[in-house]
Amino acid sequence: MEFAHDVVRWGFVGLGEAAGAIAAGLSASAVGLYAFDVRSGDAAVRRRAAAGDVTLVGTMAELAARCDILIALTSGSSAVAVAEEITGELRPGHLYADWNSAGPDTKRRVAAVVEPTGARFADGAVMAAVPAHGHRVPVLLSGGGAGDLRRHGERLGMNLRVIGAEPGQAAAVKMLRSLVVKGLESLVVECVTAAEHYGVTGEVLSSLDGTPDTSDWQALSAYLRSRVREHGRRRAAELDEVAKTLSAAGVEPWLAEAAARRMRWAAETS
Repeated sequence: MEFAHDVVRWGFVGLGEAAGAIAAGLSASAVGLYAFDVRSGDAAVRRRAAAGDVTLVGTMAELAARCDILIALTSGSSAVAVAEEITGELRPGHLYADWNSAGPDTKRRVAAVVEPTGARFADGAVMAAVPAHGHRVPVLLSGGGAGDLRRHGERLGMNLRVIGAEPGQAAAVKMLRSLVVKGLESLVVECVTAAEHYGVTGEVLSSLDGTPDTSDWQALSAYLRSRVREHGRRRAAELDEVAKTLSAAGVEPWLAEAAARRMRWAAETS
């Protein structure tokens, strides 16, 4: 779908660090940029607006009236409330994209608020740190408006990829990837805290070199799931001992105990 203007006008709901970094990259393009932020009086918000040549507006209604594409970058906890606040200003010519870090159910709820207005909706999952990439940060898209958003964004050098037609699919990828990435971060903290107690940190970490081979996650996933199905009960018992080791070091074995429960579940349901 084409917009009625030669220059597509982009609006940001929230001009925090992420939106500011994206706007700074887009400012060099032939695009009109606007933003509404409840903290528009803050010096940091005004600096971002100046750096990205963004026009700050006073209300959500004014933002909707001025813009064709609206990108919400507030917070996952406020995503539905923000959509509800602006929904009375949306019209069939709008494309509303929610790029907040939120789960699939939240994105579907936002879509349910937006789509009855006739506006198109796109679920967006930002897949890397925005300040390091600016407007070229990789973003996964899904939902009815995803294809149009990708097309208009790519004209401005944005790195957008459509992965599905349903709201929430992009969010699901980000949330489940975060389970592994943030879970690994938490595992390392739990492991190293106890390793320091026993004075074996270097040995523990060096023993992990090359284990597992993460160059092919498709193959690794298939291998690990087959091993857990076959040996889950025995591995859960070993993790029970891991939990005792952590407890003896004064470390609450939260992840070890959770891993043992998941191992037993996998063995029992295979």
